[in-house]
Amino acid sequence: MAELTWEKNSKAMFDKCIEGSPKPFRAMTEKKLMEAITKKAGDAAVVTEEMIIECVKEITPKPFVAMALKALEPLKTA
Repeated sequence: MAELTWEKNSKAMFDKCIEGSPKPFRAMTEKKLMEAITKKAGDAAVVTEEMIIECVKEITPKPFVAMALKALEPLKTA
């Protein structure tokens, strides 16, 4: 797999998602989020903030989506 290129605050958003996960679920969250990001980034391997938000919506259990998105809000640049 190609090395990912993180645009703007996308890497900070990714890190915030992992940090915000309960400790017992961090490894699983990181794996699932990275799989979703890699799939969306495709061959270009460019990760955008919007892509992170889409992936968070896809992999986060429904009761926690709003909380996760609220945590990412301050990191959005656009």
